[in-house]
Amino acid sequence: MNRTIKDETVKVFHYDDLQSLKVHVLAFVTAYNFAKHLKALRWKTPFQTICQAWTKDPDRFKIDPHYLIPGPYT
Repeated sequence: MNRTIKDETVKVFHYDDLQSLKVHVLAFVTAYNFAKHLKALRWKTPFQTICQAWTKDPDRFKIDPHYLIPGPYT
């Protein structure tokens, strides 16, 4: 994780206010957690595990988790 943070902090960002900084940090941490492969999940991401559970038993979910993928326009 330290290398990931170091690679991202090399870039210089200028923020108008504290709220802009908080939004950017939250977006970074969310993207990092979304794509992190976890040993407890047999080296899958949490999203991959949710999608696998949905394919096994879709009745447990209200909506298809594939619609919840964060994208550039959300």
